[in-house]
Amino acid sequence: MGSEPVAGRTVWVLRHAKAGPHGPDDHGRPLTGKGRRQSEEVERFLEEASLGVALPELVLTSSAERARQTAELVRPALGPDVELVADHRLYQADPDDVVDVLRELPDEVRSVMVVGHNPTLHDLALELLGGADPAGRDRLEQGFPTGALAVVRLPAPSWAELGPGTGDLVELFTPGR
Repeated sequence: MGSEPVAGRTVWVLRHAKAGPHGPDDHGRPLTGKGRRQSEEVERFLEEASLGVALPELVLTSSAERARQTAELVRPALGPDVELVADHRLYQADPDDVVDVLRELPDEVRSVMVVGHNPTLHDLALELLGGADPAGRDRLEQGFPTGALAVVRLPAPSWAELGPGTGDLVELFTPGR
């Protein structure tokens, strides 16, 4: 990703890719073949994109199998030193729960990827934008399908100061259907 990032924080919001059908073990649902292909598309996008923001230095994922698999499949595009942390709080979380997790991050981390579930992540991206980026909000309101990735830049000087309604949408990538 060539250029230096601007001051602030970047949140890469990634909805897990297509998973198997709902059943009694929702937490253990794996990706389907389509989900693996979607994850590979996201990985290629990450390898080729030049967005002017830093790639994620950390990946936080829901502990659910489908989210962990998605995170594991895209992580190689981020480099060998990027840590992947499965956090049970991101499974069945609401957007405020995710913001609480982000506020705990050390300030040395400038850019993070969150991998999880809808409607939470779609709502999170919309909440982070608020009215600060009406064009980005319009794009996000068109939907957030499986494998969608929203890149949101925020002016927060620290994670503890992360607030809603201040971000702008740098990119919205959705894998082919």
